[in-house]
Amino acid sequence: MDSLGVLLVAPMNAYLEQELDRRCRLFRLWESPADRRDDYLRAHASSIRAVVPYAPHGVDAAMIDALPSLEIVSSYSVGIDRVDLDACRRRGVRVTNTPDVLTDDVADLAVGLAIAALRKIPQADRYVRAGKWKSKGDFTLTTRFSGKRVGILGLGRIGLAVAKRAEAFDCPISYHSRSEKPFPKYKFYPNVVDLAANCDVLVVACSLNPETHHIVNRKAIDALGPEGVLINIARGAHVDEPELISALLEKRLGGAGLDVFEDEPFAPEQLFELDNVVLVPHVGSDTEETCRAMADLVLQNLEAHALNQPLLTPFSGKRVGIIGLGRIGLAVAKRVEAFDCPVNYYQRTKQDHPGYTYYPSVAELAASSDVLVVACPLNEHTRHIVNREVMEALGPRGVLINIGRGPHVDEAAMVAALADGRLGGAGLDVFEDEPNVPEALLGMDNVVLVPHVGSATHETRTAMADLVLGNLEAHVAGKPLLTQVV
Repeated sequence: MDSLGVLLVAPMNAYLEQELDRRCRLFRLWESPADRRDDYLRAHASSIRAVVPYAPHGVDAAMIDALPSLEIVSSYSVGIDRVDLDACRRRGVRVTNTPDVLTDDVADLAVGLAIAALRKIPQADRYVRAGKWKSKGDFTLTTRFSGKRVGILGLGRIGLAVAKRAEAFDCPISYHSRSEKPFPKYKFYPNVVDLAANCDVLVVACSLNPETHHIVNRKAIDALGPEGVLINIARGAHVDEPELISALLEKRLGGAGLDVFEDEPFAPEQLFELDNVVLVPHVGSDTEETCRAMADLVLQNLEAHALNQPLLTPFSGKRVGIIGLGRIGLAVAKRVEAFDCPVNYYQRTKQDHPGYTYYPSVAELAASSDVLVVACPLNEHTRHIVNREVMEALGPRGVLINIGRGPHVDEAAMVAALADGRLGGAGLDVFEDEPNVPEALLGMDNVVLVPHVGSATHETRTAMADLVLGNLEAHVAGKPLLTQVV
């Protein structure tokens, strides 16, 4: 493949660039000043047989016309809306993309954005870091994702992966696509407005084309309504952005989680101060695993092209270890299984769950997990159950999640492990001395901190209150208590 001249249109992935440089004759378009790029293309036109673009940087008809030797466009993206396909067809230029390998990551982010928007996780993290938990008390109640009606716009690879994940949260699934799909348990709506009117969370997961440009318009947003949440992990132009902004400002829409924008990298400044939106910078597929897989797929397609072979296309979940397989631990397991995560667990006694791997010690569990979730009750045996030995076993790529109690974790050892890079990251809802959070954590960018809000949704707090009232009524009436402990 060393004779293949490849034009890389912009910096995108260090591994891909390095491998292209090693295997091909590489041309870096961005090394030429912006006003001299036409000259650069003319100078190297006869040598460039392949172009590698990615989502923000496409290949238009002018570039195709400027490259008479062009044979293949191998996009470092699943989306090809910025590649002029008609011009490629006219010239007989082959076009490839990187589907499948990024499906799981984008679907993960869609669910993550929905949970973050509904549970206000970024706002809660800022609340802790600003010291407001100590000075102002508990964070506001939010609303749960579990059980929400999820509408998916586009039931392709990514849409189906979102549906699978949302189902694990007991969410009814409905969808709109150009045609009804053979998924009878998902409800089909023939238009976007009807779909939006019958869901709580609307996820945009369709491809961008003239028919889907601004498919989420004012009518769809108003149908979603003041309690609804819009999630966009597809393309910014799917959503009429000015209408979205005005609906959020006027509270005609409840919230949004946005990975994409119409004029990237320029996200509308009006969104920056809103606390009912979560904004991330087009990172749907930006994990080390997927970027590497996408790069490998680009390289394999270029290699196949150079060898005149058929073009290709070919991923999975993190190993999740759960300490405590009670009600909460099992609920966590059910949800992460939908993300194709193998589930391991530790408990004092082995449970009858053959689909999950049992480990007789926490250190062994941690050594066999990428993510370790603390979900056991706190007692004398489980205090500091996650100690230095366990964190060392979890390692520099491992992530610790504590939704149990603060004293489950040796906090000083955790802070040191995070600071030294011996532990990859942490997501913490609980702390040893609440509401006092170790100050060393507040400046770290490998932790997410929330102020003990695990059950702090309107729905759950109402159910808890009803249970208190029910127990008191049962006691007064001389009936068996609903949830007797002692």
